[in-house]
Amino acid sequence: MGDVWAAVGAVSAAIGTIFVIAASFFAYSQIKEARLSRHVQLLISFQEKYHAPTARLFRHRLISGEFGSPEHFDPARMNSEDFHSFWQLHDQLEMLGVLVEQGLLSFDLVLACFHRSPPQVWAAIEPYILDRRTRASPLEGMNFERLVRRYQNAPLLRAGYWDRQNVL
Repeated sequence: MGDVWAAVGAVSAAIGTIFVIAASFFAYSQIKEARLSRHVQLLISFQEKYHAPTARLFRHRLISGEFGSPEHFDPARMNSEDFHSFWQLHDQLEMLGVLVEQGLLSFDLVLACFHRSPPQVWAAIEPYILDRRTRASPLEGMNFERLVRRYQNAPLLRAGYWDRQNVL
């Protein structure tokens, strides 16, 4: 009779182990799904603001050089509305860089949804931001710059992509 109870105990332990393994796989898939959902929610929220008509118009004006060449760009010469739009754009791209750096948002998703404007905006303001690092904060635009460096290192974006950055 002892052998029967030992066999029942072994079968019970095996079933319990299988149940724990199955539950672990289910929990992992739920965590993975929640992460993907979070990425999509963050991206949709960001995209709504980033692609609003006024934000889009300001980016076009900035990239087209309306506020001066990158070497002569100075937000202090802007009217208050444009000044606000500039810093809002800068802060949005800095935040996008933070989200990517912290692994809260996949760079591949960012690249798929914002494949042109972050590098274009950076090219339009880089000298100004680098100068601000010496005058204001050494952290100015660091995450935005890291984001653009990821673009530059992305294997999907070949040389032809960078040659067409001035196309609006």
